Amino acid sequence: MLARHRRRPFAALAGLAVIAAAAFGLAGCSAPSAASDDGAPFVALSNSFIGNSWRQSMVNQFERVAKQAKADGTISGYKIANAPGDNSATNQIAQIKTLLLQKPDILLIDPASPTALTPVIQQACSIGVTVVVFDSASEAPCATVVTNSFPEWASISTKAVIAGMGGKGNLLISRGVVGSAPEAEFYAAQKKVLAKYPDVKVVGTVTGFCDSATAQKAVLGVLSSLPKIDGVAGCGDGYGIAQAFQTAGRAIPVLAFEPSGRALRFWKDNRVGSGSIAIMSDPGQVSAGFYTALDILSGRKVASTVIFPSVEIAEDQRDAWLPNVSQDAIASWQWTQALVDRQLTADAKGTAAALPPIPGS
Repeated sequence: MLARHRRRPFAALAGLAVIAAAAFGLAGCSAPSAASDDGAPFVALSNSFIGNSWRQSMVNQFERVAKQAKADGTISGYKIANAPGDNSATNQIAQIKTLLLQKPDILLIDPASPTALTPVIQQACSIGVTVVVFDSASEAPCATVVTNSFPEWASISTKAVIAGMGGKGNLLISRGVVGSAPEAEFYAAQKKVLAKYPDVKVVGTVTGFCDSATAQKAVLGVLSSLPKIDGVAGCGDGYGIAQAFQTAGRAIPVLAFEPSGRALRFWKDNRVGSGSIAIMSDPGQVSAGFYTALDILSGRKVASTVIFPSVEIAEDQRDAWLPNVSQDAIASWQWTQALVDRQLTADAKGTAAALPPIPGS
């Protein structure tokens, strides 16, 4: 049973109204409350960017669980706000201030920055909003962070590629957004794995930005100067890398694909190095954050940061996933309240929970 909601401090909300109205040119317009003081909670999602398949899949996952929760009476309603522009923290801050005028009980945030949003997150917490940040770290001490582990993703994918290579041979590395904190963690984990395999030789490195189209061009630009490649360790860009090898007339090596419908179908329909894998951070993190927030609102003690598993699809699981991932979508775990509670319990104990079932299985 959800705990009775706290009333928002009136002065704080009034201040937010003035700031948000000025930011959006809405002075003089009223902002009716979307939440109830005594009923089921109202949930808002602030998304900093909508311009790729992962973000679109994430929003779809949120809408799926929120619609069902509203139909079940678990929540009173929900609001999705996608910030304009290209992942702008300034735009998202203004967006969040506007969302707070609707008096949400829960605010889920996929942030443009782990630091720039701290003041507005603290402002939300100060008026009694339960804030869960996902898909990123956050420096706001009052927020709960629900995320995947970049080092774990890197370790799993790199080990899989090397295993497919038989533990030896020539490896090409496709790096992500070099200079970013997640990429630094990812690359450090890759190097840690590689240190255990002296018979694997890194013969080249490109910067693919974890994007198939960019990686395709980058790999195609260096392939002619490289020897036979037995495997490529990347970060969600395997589909483009595979196309680069195909265009160059070379055998497609062991790869780490992104788990998109398009990539999974390419993998099935083409001769790709045996032992390949599809792995990426889970768009369903938003659903995990949603259910985690409901737990917090009900009084459950949750760690400040909770790690949920990435989506990992082995070669023998690919065909089971295929019917459940549309062409332009990214595969997602279908989190439920029971599955999230199991994961939170395991995380608190420092153990690993079983992965959720493959959708449709």
